Amino acid sequence: MRLVTDGLQLSGKGSLRRQLYLLLQQQLLAGRWPGGALLPSGRVLAADLHLSRNTVNQVLQQLVAEGYVEGLPGRGYRVAVLPEHYFHSEAASISAQPELATQQYALPDKTGAVTGLLQPGVSALQQFPYAIWQRMLQRHCQRTALSGFADPLGYLPLRQALVQYLRQARQVSCDEQSILITAGAQQALFIAAKLVARAGQQVLMETPGYPRLKQALQLCELQVQHLDASSANGPDINALPDNTQAKALFLTPGHQYPLGGIMPLPNRLALLDWARQHGVWLVEDDYDSEYQYRHRPIASLQGLAGGEGVLFVGSFSKTLFPGLRLGYLVAPKQVIRQAAAIVQAVHGDVPLLTQAALADFISEGHFGRHLRKMRRHYQQNKQFAIQLLQEELPQCRLHALDAGLHLVLEFPHAVDEVALQQQLAQQQFKVQLLSRYLFANEIRYGLVLGIANSSQPELAAALQQLIVLCRHALAQAALPA
Repeated sequence: MRLVTDGLQLSGKGSLRRQLYLLLQQQLLAGRWPGGALLPSGRVLAADLHLSRNTVNQVLQQLVAEGYVEGLPGRGYRVAVLPEHYFHSEAASISAQPELATQQYALPDKTGAVTGLLQPGVSALQQFPYAIWQRMLQRHCQRTALSGFADPLGYLPLRQALVQYLRQARQVSCDEQSILITAGAQQALFIAAKLVARAGQQVLMETPGYPRLKQALQLCELQVQHLDASSANGPDINALPDNTQAKALFLTPGHQYPLGGIMPLPNRLALLDWARQHGVWLVEDDYDSEYQYRHRPIASLQGLAGGEGVLFVGSFSKTLFPGLRLGYLVAPKQVIRQAAAIVQAVHGDVPLLTQAALADFISEGHFGRHLRKMRRHYQQNKQFAIQLLQEELPQCRLHALDAGLHLVLEFPHAVDEVALQQQLAQQQFKVQLLSRYLFANEIRYGLVLGIANSSQPELAAALQQLIVLCRHALAQAALPA
C-alpha cells in the first residue's frame, strides 16, 4: 500500500524543513500511517507540498536515521513497524501528563506582549535617546571580553557607576562589592526573598501592593502576611505587630505602589527601630523614587540604616525602558555572594553587552540628563491628567499625585469590573483594576493608569475615551437591580 499525501498541509511556522519534519512525524506517531506502508516518492511528496526535492530528501533521511521510516533500494521509503506504545492520540497524551507542582501557586498568565493605552509601568519609550544608546552598544559590540563569562556580581564598571549614582541620588551605603546586577527588579525581589526566609516561614508585604512581588514570595513558599499601606504616608507604622514571626518586611517607602504614599523620615526611623528590635530584614523596593515632583527623594531606608539589615532593590525599567531588563540588589557583603550564587543557579550570567553600554551611559552623564528631561515630561503629563480627571470625573478620588509614572482613579462605589475590563481591552487599553493590588479582603474599586508613554495630545485622547467608559460603568452600577 502506498500512502497519499496530497491532503497534507504545512503549519507555516518555522523553516520549511522543520515544518515537513514535524508534519510527517505527527502522522507517524499518531498511528495514522500503518507500519509497512510505502511513502510516496520524493518527487511526488515535493510536488504535493510545493517543496524542493532537496528539502524532502533531507527530511526523509532524518526520519530514517531516527527509525520512523526505512529506506528500500529502488522502492523509496516504508513506514517502520513501531511498538504499540509509540502511538497515542492528543487527548490521551494530555490526560497522561503528571500533575504539575506549580499548580498550587495559581500564577496568572501574562497576557499580550504589545504595550497598550495608559499601561502602568511603561516609560516614555519614544523619548529615549536611542541614537546615544546605539553608540554605546556599538562601542562594545566587538569586545571579545564581553562574549565570555561574567563576574558573578556583574560587570564591574557598571557596579562602580551605580555606586556613584546611588550614593548621590539615594544616599545608599554601598561599594562595588555590595551590588549585584540582576535581570530586572523582579529577579532581585525573588533573590531577596530566598535570602531572608526559608520555605514555610512568614514575611510581611504591603497591601495594596505589587502583585508580582506576591508571586515571587509564593514561589519561595513563604507565608505572606499583609501590612496596611493605604495612607498618604505609605505603610502604617502603628500597625506593625508587637510580636511577629515574620523574617522580613517588603515595602516601597520612596513611592508606595500603587497608591503613591511617601514614608516621612520619622516613620522611616521608627520602622528601622522596629526591625532591629524584632530581627526583621527590610527589603526596600525603590520603586519610582527618581520621579518626585514636590521635593527631592527622602534618603533611602538602606542609607539611614548604614547598609545593615536592609536589602535595596532597584531597576532601570522606569528610568530607561522595560525591555532593558537590568536591575540591581544592594546587600551587606556577608550575604551578597549568596545572592550571586542564587542568580547563577536560576539564571546564569546577566548579558554583558547591555551592562557595558549602561555603564558608559551613566558615567558619561547621559543617564542624569535623561532623568531630568523625563522628570519634567512626566510631571507635566501627570498635572494634565489630574486636572482633566478631576474636571470630568469629580465623584472619583485620585491617588499617587506627587510622584511616579501612574495615577490611581478610585470609584466612589462598586462597578462591574469584568464588563469594564472587557470594554477597556476592546479599545486597546492596558490599564489595571485596583482590585488586582488588594490582598487583605479590602473592597475598593478603581483603575491604575499609566501616564508616561504618551504625548499630551495622545494622553488627552486616551483619557477622554477612558472617561466615557468610566461614566458608563458608574451609571450602570447606580441603576436599581
